[in-house]
Amino acid sequence: MLRRHRDLLLGVLATAAVFALFAWLSRGGYPGGPDKCLRLGDCYCEATGPGIAAQPANAWSNLGFVVIGLLVLADGARHRNAASPARIEVDRRYSRLYGAIAVFLGLGSFAFHGSLRAWGGYVDVQSMHAFLAFLLAYDLARIHGWRWGTFIGLFSALLAMFSAMIALIPPQHGRTLFAVFVGVVIIVEAAVSFPVLRPWATARIDPRRMPWFWAGLGSFAAAFAIWNVSRTGGVWCDSGSLLQGHALWHLLTAVSVGCFYCYFRNEAST
Repeated sequence: MLRRHRDLLLGVLATAAVFALFAWLSRGGYPGGPDKCLRLGDCYCEATGPGIAAQPANAWSNLGFVVIGLLVLADGARHRNAASPARIEVDRRYSRLYGAIAVFLGLGSFAFHGSLRAWGGYVDVQSMHAFLAFLLAYDLARIHGWRWGTFIGLFSALLAMFSAMIALIPPQHGRTLFAVFVGVVIIVEAAVSFPVLRPWATARIDPRRMPWFWAGLGSFAAAFAIWNVSRTGGVWCDSGSLLQGHALWHLLTAVSVGCFYCYFRNEAST
């Protein structure tokens, strides 16, 4: 039984260990220099305080990502359909990596909103780009029929490229860079679903999987809209409230991460 649920157990233990580390680091204040958001005057609205979570709502709302990631890891223990064309359904390594990245999204964002330190902001950005790198590598692997070795090589190369660009781009342009990456992922995903966009590889995927895609894209779009109006100085910004728009952004994007997993898992060929 323990072996079957090993991924879930490791995920829980790793999450507990990281939060124990945060608790230890926060004693007397997190170490390190302040995050650039303090210099730029936009730390996503919520007022800061002492303790493990400098911004309580913005930090603890990241548990949504952790829960989704642990659910994905738990799902990996079920009986898998070997006849499915969805590699994330057949090969547990894909769901294991996806679940781990989802947990990383939550822990990375908590590192930022909990500490408001530069290292926390870097970990947060890395987690987001790890997720985008997975989506892009996975979609390209689906289009070209690449196996795990090629996929993981591409994923690693994309993450390294994203990391290098983060280091080279000035902080004030970081959001623009992230938006460009999101746009590229959406374009490649469209190429997966509409063969006319990729005449060199015309295999089509059954549209029955699309509701999960639209649910994920819709929740992300709603989250992005809330993210914009709830930033510091925005019309929905109330720095003293526990009901933070940025916290809702975290919860809705966690929902989209779960929807995209279901979308990938239910893939079917035509």
